[in-house]
Amino acid sequence: MERISLSHSASALTELPPCVLAFYPSNSRFLVAGTYKLEDDGSRHGALDIYDCAEGQLKFYKTVASKDSSILDLKFSPHDSSILASAHSTGKICLWRVSSEEDEIDIQLGSTYKVVDTSDVLVLSICFSALDPTLLSVTLSSGEWRLLSISTDISPATVKIESSFMAHSLEAWTSAFSSNGSLIFSGGDDSVLSAYDLRAGIQVWQDRRSHAAGVTSILPFHDNENQIWTGSYDEKLRVWDLRKPYSKGSVIDEIKLGGGVWRLIHHPKVADKLILSCCMHGGARVISSNNTISEKSVLGSITEGHESMVYGGDWSSDGAYIATCSFYDRKLNLWSYR
Repeated sequence: MERISLSHSASALTELPPCVLAFYPSNSRFLVAGTYKLEDDGSRHGALDIYDCAEGQLKFYKTVASKDSSILDLKFSPHDSSILASAHSTGKICLWRVSSEEDEIDIQLGSTYKVVDTSDVLVLSICFSALDPTLLSVTLSSGEWRLLSISTDISPATVKIESSFMAHSLEAWTSAFSSNGSLIFSGGDDSVLSAYDLRAGIQVWQDRRSHAAGVTSILPFHDNENQIWTGSYDEKLRVWDLRKPYSKGSVIDEIKLGGGVWRLIHHPKVADKLILSCCMHGGARVISSNNTISEKSVLGSITEGHESMVYGGDWSSDGAYIATCSFYDRKLNLWSYR
């Protein structure tokens, strides 16, 4: 694929540090930012900040406060775009009901569920199953992931812990369902990549040697169930062949992206062709996905407009824009591309 031309479209300054972004799938003009602030006394708080991105602008729309906790992750359900899930610093998840007209959006809290009883364990990430609308995986700062089942009616939702596993000795940063829904992959600060078989109820393999630092992102591919990508604090993006998980050849390619690979996000229109990578101090990259990757796979780079860690990013649901955010400088940027 040819290189992509990225043009800066708009910027905004958030009130609290932003760490995650999600465009509303049913209306590409609205962007939701999750924010996270740690106070000197150890308390944390955050909010859902909504922005109107019509005509390439970034206009603040409104804030939905989360008074007692910060927000670490946001995911819209791939089965019902009116459902938004958020991961919180007090060991809970929230399920929100989202609705919009052409130029209006409304977010209402549907239900809250405590994933863990203790308030000092953070929910670090949340992931919906692409096949089963009732299943989602959450990862915890304790190193554990938990599989939850939720009712389709979230006002309030019935939530049940289906299974859990202490997969990591340090923070479990991320998880992902395999494309066929049979596995859960998890990555942790202990540099371990783990795979758990949901049908058998057992861990089927672990890799402890391929990543030189914590595993921070995992991306499955729906057109190739034998491949996943992983990102790490060691700044490398790796391509895995799942047909040989125990062999030295499991990692079939890797490239260094110049920053910790914190998030990997499929393009909404050509999901298995273009990937957005949030690379912390290295900005962001647009990458062409294939069975292999090389330096030529990086089609575009965002290195301007942020003076801090780029933890969050997303494609607009119509595929016309990319939004990125950086944490300590509280910057939010919108980019057009062609």
